[in-house]
Amino acid sequence: MQLRSFICALAVTASGCGYGVTSSTPSPGAAVLAPTIVAQPTSQSVPMGLPANFTVTAAGTTPQYQWLRNGTAIVGATASSYVSPPVTLADSGANFAVIVSNSAGTVTTGDAALTVTARAPAAGDLRFQQVDAASTVNGYGVGVNLVNGSLPGLGADVYASSIGTALWAGAAAPCADTAGSNAADCVWEYAAVPLPAAAGLAGLTAGFASDSLANSAYDLQDPNWPNAGNGASPADGNAVINSLDLEAGSQAFAVSWLQDTSNTQSSFVAASHSVAPALLAAAASTEGANGRVLTAVSYDAGEITYWSYGWSADTSSIYEAQTTTASAADAPAAAASLAAAGYIITAVGRADDAGDVVLVGTRLQGDTMARPFVIATSAGAFQTMMMQGYATVGVILGSGGGTSTYLGER
Repeated sequence: MQLRSFICALAVTASGCGYGVTSSTPSPGAAVLAPTIVAQPTSQSVPMGLPANFTVTAAGTTPQYQWLRNGTAIVGATASSYVSPPVTLADSGANFAVIVSNSAGTVTTGDAALTVTARAPAAGDLRFQQVDAASTVNGYGVGVNLVNGSLPGLGADVYASSIGTALWAGAAAPCADTAGSNAADCVWEYAAVPLPAAAGLAGLTAGFASDSLANSAYDLQDPNWPNAGNGASPADGNAVINSLDLEAGSQAFAVSWLQDTSNTQSSFVAASHSVAPALLAAAASTEGANGRVLTAVSYDAGEITYWSYGWSADTSSIYEAQTTTASAADAPAAAASLAAAGYIITAVGRADDAGDVVLVGTRLQGDTMARPFVIATSAGAFQTMMMQGYATVGVILGSGGGTSTYLGER
């Protein structure tokens, strides 16, 4: 009955059927081409709290559109695309289609299914490795351009309009922890990925810097370091350190961070602490209960140093945190287990001198829905991962300095 009424509206006037669709009349004598579907709407997986966006491409003379949800017309959805309200768990499994009509005929697309996945972090929250953020959730349609690979120690690289990976962690340390080793010979792997051109992304900046270990405490509190000439600094209130590596044997350290230079309305409040490895889990839980998120961890001199952040734009959320220590070979599977329990991997770093890896997972209190997770073991697979909308939450180096493994989550 609804479909028949809708067709009636197209054949006569919009007001008679109540769908809000207006019909148009071709020029006298012009042939009216019946509508055809050129590209069907596609099924989507959308994080809870974000809108779904369905699109159809049609041909024909002045096609008119009416979107349906589970066979029922959606009031006001009369364009070639439909953007839903922020989705909830109850929306999972809904089917969307669109009727395309004109005076010469009517055609209906196939159904596009909506799957609702775990909740997305709040817009602008840099503490979650860009998981489901505007910079990653829609993926990249034309491939990923890796700005750089391995970087030498005692340097800095800053990339405007980019996001970056965490530093690598694993069995082969980026520095040779031997007597007389030179910090300048340290090498860290880091990848900065240029952002697609889109409103709201221009302010994001990715950065990597390293220095002598003796300078670390001063550097990481200095808003002028590393003085890259563009004001980018891990100590800025709009920046979040997303990876840290302390190398006592080579007297060097490296840090990577993400910064939103366009965000002047809210700030991130940083804190750094060092605890015995056995106490890290309790520290992470305490931080989460206070609305803070661990974003970087590293082992040094028998202790784990971590960085945590609160956010002035969200002072009420309570987080649950879980830590896991695994060998470099087992770390990807451990990360997958955390994602399956609803955790976003917010920190990955060295756990001890043996090259084990510590992972920190953080989730909103009670949000246990499993998160999509992938493992990429080549540059090509990494690019595919990013094109599919996964954010890089960690980089693990295999035993003996083998192939890097990228951990992706959304």
